[in-house]
Amino acid sequence: MKIGRLLGLAIIAWSLTRVPAAFAANQGDGLRLRADAPHQYVVERGDTLWAIAEIFLDDPWRWPELWQINDDIANPHLIYPGDRLSLIWLNGKPQLTRKAQQVLLPEGTVAAKGDAIPWFPGEWLQPFMIDHRVIATDQLASLPRVMGDNRQATRVNGMAPVYVSGKPALGQYRIYTPVGKTGENTILRYVAKADLTVNFSELVEGTLSHLQREVKLGDVLLQDADPVLPERINVSSGQPLTGHIAAAFNDRQQQGLYDIVLLPYGSSDGVEIGQMYQAVRAGVQVFTGGDKPRLVNRFDPADDLSRFWRATTQLPAAVTAELLVLKVDATVSFAMVVGAKEWLRVGDYFVPKYLNNAR
Repeated sequence: MKIGRLLGLAIIAWSLTRVPAAFAANQGDGLRLRADAPHQYVVERGDTLWAIAEIFLDDPWRWPELWQINDDIANPHLIYPGDRLSLIWLNGKPQLTRKAQQVLLPEGTVAAKGDAIPWFPGEWLQPFMIDHRVIATDQLASLPRVMGDNRQATRVNGMAPVYVSGKPALGQYRIYTPVGKTGENTILRYVAKADLTVNFSELVEGTLSHLQREVKLGDVLLQDADPVLPERINVSSGQPLTGHIAAAFNDRQQQGLYDIVLLPYGSSDGVEIGQMYQAVRAGVQVFTGGDKPRLVNRFDPADDLSRFWRATTQLPAAVTAELLVLKVDATVSFAMVVGAKEWLRVGDYFVPKYLNNAR
């Protein structure tokens, strides 16, 4: 029975490795407008480029294609509340053009319109821009660590000065709790900020602020600047890489639209910001003999063994979600779920998404 089960697992693995070829033919086509897309739209306060694209497109992650560089919108980020956007067609492709609004003061002078609308809601970016870091596990031992605050408690709440080992330089730090591992990396979750101000021989004293949760003894400190997203993301096909989703950045077992997941490839593998990948579910096997088809239960030893001589049909793999890479480290990358037909789980298989006309 063990041999049959091992053979069964080998066939499942073989079928997954064939997924990229099966989806290679599923090339991206032209922009697909929503059936109810308006001819015009007036930008409102609180809008984002992504939200406006959702009004016009089935796939809002392709918003850079909708705002093609043109005389009216030289930079799609310089769109302001009150601007009137019109949907036109250029060389057979939909495109947005803009009639800018001017704000006149009582004196007849033109007033500044304030900040342009952002391309993405900031709260969507929080989980991977600030809340989480991924570092090599062998670097953990060299990082400064929280030693306590003299309250004889296993957690630190910021009500008393905190003490840190490792002789870090004085200054501003972020404190992280290790929450999991993926390969040779450790995932860290941001918990607070620390301002280190006084040296005490082997320890450094500091104060805590911006606590997201209580700080644990042994939490590590990193001195980082706030990460910044590029002003424009060029959506492109993913690298010919396949694998399993390595981690997620929330406490839920299942992931959905706009959640952030970790892919086990980074810049050293050719992954870049803007690349697209697809989560897929392997097709199941169906017994075709007998009165009616019946699903093969690979966890049933009888099914697992008998499918090697009984007639079966392999159902095709199915795309369950689309992933857009928004941040890349050397060995891992952070991707947002920008389209989901069902829930994802850590460990789900992914393949590259191929686009013909990504800009």
